[in-house]
Amino acid sequence: MTAIENKSQVKSPVKILIPIGDLVSRQLITRALHVLSTFKNPLVVLLHVIEVPSRTGTLDPEPYRNEIDKAEKKLKELSTWLENQDLKAVVKVAVARNAADGIVEETERDGYLLVFLMKRKVRKGWKRFFTRSVSEQVVRSANCLVMTAPLEQLTGTGRESSKY
Repeated sequence: MTAIENKSQVKSPVKILIPIGDLVSRQLITRALHVLSTFKNPLVVLLHVIEVPSRTGTLDPEPYRNEIDKAEKKLKELSTWLENQDLKAVVKVAVARNAADGIVEETERDGYLLVFLMKRKVRKGWKRFFTRSVSEQVVRSANCLVMTAPLEQLTGTGRESSKY
C-alpha cells in the first residue's frame, strides 16, 4: 500500500454542528451527544450567528468585533466543557442576515452530518401560520440531517442563560 492509498483510507471525523443562541442547555447537548455516541470521535462545532438584519448594510465582521469576541468567549467555556467530556470541539462565530441563513451557509461550507438545534419555544395560535421559525427554515434548507430538541421541557436546572 502506498502513502497516497493510505491517506485516502483515513476517514475525517463526523462533524456535528450545534448552533448556540441566547439559551444553552448542557443537559440537551449531553442527551443529543449520547444518542449520537455511535460515531467515533465526532467533531462538535459550536456556532453563534450574529444577526445583521439590514439588507443594505455590509456583512463585514469588523464592525461587530466586540460582539464576536463576547460570543467566542462564551462558546469557549462550552467548548472547554465538551473537551472535558472527551469530545473534540471547535468554536465558530458568523455574521449573517439572520440566524437560519448563517446556519445553512455553514452547513453548505463544511460537510456536516448533522445539525442539532435547541428550540426555544413552540409557536402557538395564528402566529405559526405566518412566520417560520429558525428550526423550520434550517430543516427545509440544510443539506444534512437536522435534529431539534425543545428547551421548554427542561427544568430550570438544565438551562443556562447566556447573554451576549
